[in-house]
Amino acid sequence: MDTTLGRQWRVFYAYTAWSVVLVLVLLPLGIALFHGTKIPALLAVQPAATVLLIVQIALGAWSGWRSLEAWAAAEASPGRDRWGIRRVGRLPVDPILLAALVPAVLIGGLTLIGDADALPLVISLSTLTTTAAFRWRWEIGIAGVAVFAVATALLQHSVPLAISCGAIVLAAVLSIRLSLWLAAMVQELDDAREAQTQLAVAEERLRFARDLHDVTGRDLSVIAVKAELVAQLAEREDPRAVDHGREVAQIARTSLSEIRALVRGYREADLATELRGTASLLRSAHAEVTIHGEADDVPVRHAGTAAWVLREGGTNILRHADPSAVTITLSPGGVTLVNDGSPGPDEVLEGSGLIGMRERLGAGSALSIHRESGTFTLDVRFDALGGDR
Repeated sequence: MDTTLGRQWRVFYAYTAWSVVLVLVLLPLGIALFHGTKIPALLAVQPAATVLLIVQIALGAWSGWRSLEAWAAAEASPGRDRWGIRRVGRLPVDPILLAALVPAVLIGGLTLIGDADALPLVISLSTLTTTAAFRWRWEIGIAGVAVFAVATALLQHSVPLAISCGAIVLAAVLSIRLSLWLAAMVQELDDAREAQTQLAVAEERLRFARDLHDVTGRDLSVIAVKAELVAQLAEREDPRAVDHGREVAQIARTSLSEIRALVRGYREADLATELRGTASLLRSAHAEVTIHGEADDVPVRHAGTAAWVLREGGTNILRHADPSAVTITLSPGGVTLVNDGSPGPDEVLEGSGLIGMRERLGAGSALSIHRESGTFTLDVRFDALGGDR
């Protein structure tokens, strides 16, 4: 078996495989007891036929084990049953099954020449039928059991006895197929759990990448604006260039600390901090920033979302517009950012930033954007009903 399979599937497979082997071993013993004979007594009376029968039982059990190993290691059957559950499919036939046919032929020969009665042959046929029939669909299994019952009736000259033996073999075949069906179901559930785990990892990586983009995007934008300002001041030999240069260095150190905190998984977006940072960013771009409301006006359960909206919205304004005035409004119902300096058609094409904000909104919240006469408005409503998600 593939060692990469899930632990639950490996445990259930081991249980199923040993159950099948146990059925293949005990079935011929049960048929013998049903006839009122025990194997030790049969060995004393018909030693040659009984030894061949024991060899056949061992080969049949080994063949069943090898077949289950090959089935578990192979690709799962793509077929589905009426309940939408994965089909068991056909189990492979290995050379050991053909080897198990040899003792049955030899026992049949001993029966024909009179060195053995029909009982060892009936037990041998029951073992061979069960070992072969459980590998195929139940229709083929029933057909094999029917052939076995007819052969038993001819050998024992007793229809009731043949029907009873056939019922035992049929019960064994159907029990094995049911066990395999349950094993296929467990395997599919295990595959689904593995897929769910991989999806969770992918979603966490996407969240981390988005958070990293939010953390670095604004700070790098501020650094770019500040650096350009420092260059202009330095060209004019303005002493304020020193202060702005130090501010750039401080922003870089703060950004590095935030990235480290994010990697450790301890960073939480703080609305008041993001409000100050966004306002500082926009003012660095020579935009006049007007703030209506305070961070405390936003409900606590929406503070994190509002902080990310401010961070991403401020960065987008700086990247895609040349604003001279920006208005930020915080209220219990939502967050609104309005800026001028956004030329272009009224129809707005959403980029990765706006898409990321939509995905980050809580259930029931809504994000709307529109541009009119060079003014761009980003509006997020909390607990909105029927909002555009």
